[in-house]
Formats: sequence, structure tokens, C-alpha cells
Amino acid sequence: MGSFHSKTRAASRGVTLNTLKEQLYSLNMRMLLAMQTHDREAQEEIKGLIAEVQAEIDCMNLGKTSGLQISHLRAGR
Repeated sequence: MGSFHSKTRAASRGVTLNTLKEQLYSLNMRMLLAMQTHDREAQEEIKGLIAEVQAEIDCMNLGKTSGLQISHLRAGR
């Protein structure tokens, strides 16, 4: 349900770090509600979605880190 909307939105606007952080926040709020209502099926689904978004964030962060490392190498640091 939620992944359809997030994929549609991401395709139309492009994926940014802020967009991913907003998705992660929303998923965390959904997880809190699922925990409060003892909905284990929803918790498992949301856990998987959180892992996907976190992996995308990690990839973006790795890309920025490697860019910084390259600039330091070029500068002779």
C-alpha cells in the first residue's frame, strides 16, 4: 500500500535525502501505531520497508563519503 505511493512520488520528483528521511519518519510512526495495536503482520511489513529506505539512505551517504575521499586525495591530504 504505502510502497506504491512512495515509488510513484519518487519517480515524479526524484529521490533526495530529505525525501528518504521523510519516508523513514513516516514508517517509524506507522511502526509505532502497529506496535500499539499489536499488529504483528503490519510490523513485519513496515520493518522490511524501513530496511529498504535505510539501505537507500546508506547508499546516498556512501556516495557522498566517497566523493569527499576523492577530493581529499586530489588535494594531497
